Amino acid sequence: MSSWPEVYPSDRRAGFDAENVVAEADGAVPLLWLALFRPADLSEDEATGTAPLATRERALANLAAAVPALDRLFGPPVSAHADLLRQALPWFPGDWLTIEWWDGERPAPPDPDELRAALATLDDPAAGPGPLLRLCDLDPAELPEPPRPGAPLLPHLNRQAAGLRRILGRASHQLVPWEQPI
Repeated sequence: MSSWPEVYPSDRRAGFDAENVVAEADGAVPLLWLALFRPADLSEDEATGTAPLATRERALANLAAAVPALDRLFGPPVSAHADLLRQALPWFPGDWLTIEWWDGERPAPPDPDELRAALATLDDPAAGPGPLLRLCDLDPAELPEPPRPGAPLLPHLNRQAAGLRRILGRASHQLVPWEQPI
């Protein structure tokens, strides 16, 4: 989350704080982060490359619109957890969301065509999950089970922690609902 409508604000703004980071991941982008964006949300920058950028309102609308496609592609294990991301976003300062890819000390965004293809899958899942799976380095067999209605949430979150990190990331500076309910 950022107060600035630009990609890679952590690299450009001295006022960017760890409190702005919703979640972190290593090695691949979590699946539901991509559901926050569409190809029209991609922003190109000479210094950092292509990355998604959207207002919180647009990102939440994109996430809600992606749930039917995620259901068709992966079943309830993914879309049931979209609510956890939806719950987390209002707790963070700033009106802009982006994804930052880093390789050590420098930005390392994915190939723009690969990113566009993955985001387009969320509006047209007929082509299959291939672009999303490649960008997320995700094996559908590793997806977390959805929470059982009426069952306590915390034991579910603990049992499914590894899978939740693959689709949601892990906490950075503040708690997130998929690691400990807020």
